Amino acid sequence: MTQRDLITFISLAFMWSLSFIFYRIGVPEFGSVGFASLRVVLAGLTMLLFVLFNPKNREGILKHWKMLAVVGLFSTAIPFTLFGFAAKSVNAGVLAVLNASVPMMSGVIASMFFKDRLSRKQLLGLAIGIIGVVILMSETFMGLFAPSTADNAPLGSQLLPMGLALFACIGYAAGANLTRNYLSHVSPIAITAGSLIIASVVMLPVSIYAFPYGQSISLKAWFSILCIGVISTAIALIFMNQLIKNIGPVRATSITLVIPIFAIIFGYILLDESLDVFAIVGSMVILFGTYLSLDLSFKKLAKS
Repeated sequence: MTQRDLITFISLAFMWSLSFIFYRIGVPEFGSVGFASLRVVLAGLTMLLFVLFNPKNREGILKHWKMLAVVGLFSTAIPFTLFGFAAKSVNAGVLAVLNASVPMMSGVIASMFFKDRLSRKQLLGLAIGIIGVVILMSETFMGLFAPSTADNAPLGSQLLPMGLALFACIGYAAGANLTRNYLSHVSPIAITAGSLIIASVVMLPVSIYAFPYGQSISLKAWFSILCIGVISTAIALIFMNQLIKNIGPVRATSITLVIPIFAIIFGYILLDESLDVFAIVGSMVILFGTYLSLDLSFKKLAKS
């Protein structure tokens, strides 16, 4: 892993963590499914500009459109929709814990279908990272098992939405592995453009159906959907596809371990959310686990 890859990794964590803030602002007005589908459509429109102004991107998309369609469905259209449904009854903290299972799932898929085995150090790092996420979200996660109240839905009613979120994570992991093994020779921009444009076509009917007609949408909510579509989806996926190409799907998807740290920091700074001991301890554990899973070496980074 080079210094450039590490900078890309941190930048991507920054962009994706902002999506938590955008969701907090936009979902109450657009609805979870409407917000998720509009996110994909706006991202597809953004990437359409890259296609119109760069003939090489068009060539890559036309040549590999079938695999790009599969990646688009598994990496964006299906997961975003499933997470949209899950977000209706499962809070963001629990979803973050579930989302942290992506690198483990990616490792299983890579090992079973593509013979890409992880070292013991990487497996240990992923396990430690997931433990760190659980610590980070422990207060929210334990609230899931508390007796149901008016503000807390019973566990049984959340099992199906949690299952949908796990299926979404499988989609992320599968999409990353497909990208690495079948599209490694295609430019990250062409991969992102092709997959998002195809996914946006699929999600367009959903966005039309789920749009909150007759309701007044604030400028802040429109700004949040624009930012999450352009920055946290289109541009972020270019970075992600570059990482998958450079460091592999398992190490690239380990970014899901780091995202909650940035999300909590932004929540503390921008939304006045609390910052407790669990958040600090969990963040330290996650960083150590991520260091191991990425198989980082500060000496090699300094040389690179």
